[in-house]
Amino acid sequence: MSQTEFYRGVAAAAQALGRSQAPAERAAAVHAAMAPLWDDTPHAGHRACRRGCDHCCHLPVGVTYGEVLRLLAAVERVPPLPERVAAEARRTAAMPWRALVAQPCPLLADGACTVHAARPLACRALASSDADACARALRGPAVVPFDGDALWRGLGAADVLAAAETAAGHRELRSALAAVLAAAPAARAAAFLAARPVGDEPATR
Repeated sequence: MSQTEFYRGVAAAAQALGRSQAPAERAAAVHAAMAPLWDDTPHAGHRACRRGCDHCCHLPVGVTYGEVLRLLAAVERVPPLPERVAAEARRTAAMPWRALVAQPCPLLADGACTVHAARPLACRALASSDADACARALRGPAVVPFDGDALWRGLGAADVLAAAETAAGHRELRSALAAVLAAAPAARAAAFLAARPVGDEPATR
């Protein structure tokens, strides 16, 4: 089942990519194309996710280049966010990837994402039917009843979107967003590629 759902996400993302050329526009097109697929799963009606339930916003997130550019445009419209992102990128730079679990996303405020409409695929695809289980998982091992169909569809779409960019792959959200915020427009792709890879153990221990 997971393989089938993964390739449903691949197909939807690949079709959406044919409609746009700019990286941020490609990300927006894929996000829009995936929305019906996330709402059409056997578990969609049982999700506990809602405003104020921000447990998944305390997990490390990988983003693609187009998604970072989409976030960049949203973050620059909210004056406190650029410095908050930069400060959090510096604070967490030396942490092992696993230590990022339970660290709040710098885009989180009052239990909600401040740039919700621009959130990346990794955030869009993660849904659970038990908020208490999500809370326990931030404190230690716990079984969380994720919507597996939504998650696998999101993974497929994320793979397609990451491969479509000249600046390919995924980078950790704080590191990538801080890097492109500090870079001149012509240097943003290089800044993204130099940011922290997903799962990377930083050199500084």
